[in-house]
Amino acid sequence: MPRKKELSEDLRAKIVDLHKTGKGYKIIARTLGIHLSTVREIVHKWRRFNTVATLPRSGRPTKTSAKTKIINEASHVSAGPTDDRRGDSEHVMHIARDNTVYNDGDTDSYSSDSDEDEDPTASHLSAGKAETKKHEGPTSCASSDDETTEEDPTEQFFCGEKKIYAGSSVTMGALLLLLLAFILKHGLSKAAARDLLHLLNLVVPGCVPKSLRFLKKHSTDYNGKTEIHFYCPRCTNYLGVDPGNECSVCQQSLNRKYLILKAYYFLVMPLEIQLRNLLARVHSKLGKHFTRDDSFSDVHTGNEYKSERQDGSITLTFNCDGSPVFSSAKYSIWPILCTINELPYLERCKNVLLHTLWFGKGKPQVQSFLTPFINELQKLSTAGFCWRDEIGSEHHTTVTVKICTCDAIARAMVQNFEPFNKEFGCGFCYHKGEMVIKGRAFTRVYPIQMDGCDLRHMPETVQLAELVMGNSYDQSQMGVKGPSLLFLLPSFDIIKGFVPDYMHCFCLGVVRQFVNLWFDPLYASKDFHLTDEHLNDLDRALCEIQPPNEISQSPRSLSERMHWKACEWRAFALLYSPVILRNVLPAVYYKHWMLLPCALHVLLSQFATQDELNCAELCLVQFVAQIPSLYGLEHCSYDCHLLTHLTEGVRNWGLLWANSVFVFQDMNSRLLQMYSGTQSVSLQIFKNFFSYEKIIRQGSATLQDASTEIKDFFCSMTSCDRFTKSLNYIGEDLVTLGSGSQRVLTPREIAALQKNETLSWCQPHREGVTEYKRCVYKNILVTSLECSGTLKRNNSVIETSSCFAVVESLVVVPKPCSCEGSPGCSCRELVFFCKQLQRLTRQPTIHNTQINTNIAKFLVKVRNSNELCAITCQDIVSKCFMIEHVGQLYVMRMPVIETH
Repeated sequence: MPRKKELSEDLRAKIVDLHKTGKGYKIIARTLGIHLSTVREIVHKWRRFNTVATLPRSGRPTKTSAKTKIINEASHVSAGPTDDRRGDSEHVMHIARDNTVYNDGDTDSYSSDSDEDEDPTASHLSAGKAETKKHEGPTSCASSDDETTEEDPTEQFFCGEKKIYAGSSVTMGALLLLLLAFILKHGLSKAAARDLLHLLNLVVPGCVPKSLRFLKKHSTDYNGKTEIHFYCPRCTNYLGVDPGNECSVCQQSLNRKYLILKAYYFLVMPLEIQLRNLLARVHSKLGKHFTRDDSFSDVHTGNEYKSERQDGSITLTFNCDGSPVFSSAKYSIWPILCTINELPYLERCKNVLLHTLWFGKGKPQVQSFLTPFINELQKLSTAGFCWRDEIGSEHHTTVTVKICTCDAIARAMVQNFEPFNKEFGCGFCYHKGEMVIKGRAFTRVYPIQMDGCDLRHMPETVQLAELVMGNSYDQSQMGVKGPSLLFLLPSFDIIKGFVPDYMHCFCLGVVRQFVNLWFDPLYASKDFHLTDEHLNDLDRALCEIQPPNEISQSPRSLSERMHWKACEWRAFALLYSPVILRNVLPAVYYKHWMLLPCALHVLLSQFATQDELNCAELCLVQFVAQIPSLYGLEHCSYDCHLLTHLTEGVRNWGLLWANSVFVFQDMNSRLLQMYSGTQSVSLQIFKNFFSYEKIIRQGSATLQDASTEIKDFFCSMTSCDRFTKSLNYIGEDLVTLGSGSQRVLTPREIAALQKNETLSWCQPHREGVTEYKRCVYKNILVTSLECSGTLKRNNSVIETSSCFAVVESLVVVPKPCSCEGSPGCSCRELVFFCKQLQRLTRQPTIHNTQINTNIAKFLVKVRNSNELCAITCQDIVSKCFMIEHVGQLYVMRMPVIETH
């Protein structure tokens, strides 16, 4: 019989029945008028003992939960310092005794269920691998009765090539990938994923396994590899994977359970494991960069890279910038992301490594945050590691870090330098800065110094750090606040190893600063001020522009500039502003502005010579030097000062696109889409990141022969562009897209063919040709003019070896061969029929006397013509951007735009 003050057995049974129907604790408590904690306790007891009846205390079956095991194992139970820190409770995966996170089948959900107010750690913490295995099955977690521990009989048939039913075009391997991608994209809970499996099996019996454990087993290759590293809640001292019982710095009593519950830890995936898997797949692409003698291009052309290159080693670029998570709270994630410099740029973008992930309020403490990364690099730089390629050959490779990219705030934090608003706040030189009045406050500015400014160097920085440590008072020396943990990073130069990031200093810095300045009503009396009428004219001009596909965002009006992203500011500065600002900005300010796009077109080109770099450097110095006289000293910001360091970074580590932050910011944006709810954020992100990586990698192989609909659906769910519709390989680095149509050449096209001596062998009038709308040549999309018009994107403008041109059509013509028309014959050539764009005699000219060059030389004025020419892909020099404004047509070469 129920004890005193206990609810009746009928009422307890009703609570359980409501819970079985999927009602959350809060809803049950509100419906029955029972306290929330009572509802939770009854449901927990029912789950534990499988009954709602009152059991005698002496006869109750014992069953220790995983969480209780951790509590019992803690020899020193300390509540820890009291704080209001948000308990992240990131325990979707198991945390074992050796601080390895395991993604076993006992996880409660793929994402947190926000409709139930249940302690998310109650059934997800394990004391070790042995305990995890012991509690698998019906007694392992709250809802494990829904997952049988018996082997699913359909698993043995769930192979890649088997069809889901006779006559279907969908294989079980493809269905598995689509199912995993669907679950990850939409953050399905365990209950939702289980119901989805049940639904699919109702539609096509046996098409998918009934067990979620089978899906989780196939979700990632890194199960059991993730490490958890702790830090002290009081002094943020790094505690390592074993926190111990007391902090060695502040003597704070420690308890592992408390550190876990309050999320005083961050996650680490060892680089060696990731590199071993990655190199096995991409080793054949190492060092396959496009090169040109005596020109700067990718990282491998930089002077610093070439001076320290070693055979049998790879070098990394790493990034450590924070990204806010919740708009209503000051929580953020700080990942450490890495790329391999020896891979070509596009391959680097596709293969970003995630080493560390920190989640919490504010910023991480650098000493704790960077320690695991530096410890592993110390090992990899000396001992290296062994790995096997796809054919089984064994290789030994050492790893060093050469480049770090981050914004100015994070850079000062990891260098342990003063921030840019303090004296000597530049991390590249000894510019002291000046404090001037701006509005009602003061700001630090960095004007050009007439006598020059000495650059910082690694040995001097170490000496200054030692001097700070030797002082009895806390004061920085020449901007150095003390030793940096990066001093311990092997072969890394704490000065030259950092590059000024043009995404922050140029796109989100200087460009945004001056555009806002032109329209700021506070400066309505200034000569550079633009009125609302100017704004409306510029908005109309922007909306008429048809950019190529490299510009991911369609042009938005300047009225919406508060919402512009970095890529939009970049497109405005480099492509739109040189044309639409002409005759809008006063002449002296327009000439000053043109120094920027002139320099950046060089620094973002595919190749640049030393003379071109020198010219770009002079343009940037002139731009900064003229700011005080044109706009006022108070507008000579730190971002403007960083422009003067861009060219030096290019000489050291390659052109700006080779080591920009765009690829890492893109990955940060993807990481922020890999969680749902407000709990288990970092573990959700970590698990989903590596699951996505495996799914995309497997998709490239599994879906090669799948239908276009399946490929497109897979790409839409994974944001993967590795598949395209109907690829048709014509030659090396050349494919056509879509299905072609048969036709015969017109007399005008035949005449154009006959004018080209290299195509004299072509006699297409005897046979038909296949016409395509689009092609990709060396990762550049080129389309016909007709296709560009319908898509509101213009990818048809190119520069050939003789002129600028607009592609009118693309046709594949057969080559003379001895194959005698066999079905496997691949002897063919893709011919581009183009309308030439004729250069006008009078070109835009802005002669700068200090530099002695035309800073508008990248802008070419042209006019349409009806003259048709025939070329091959070998004649294409570059893709171009064409803009029409006030009846005038302008063309410029496309800079290298980072696309993902």
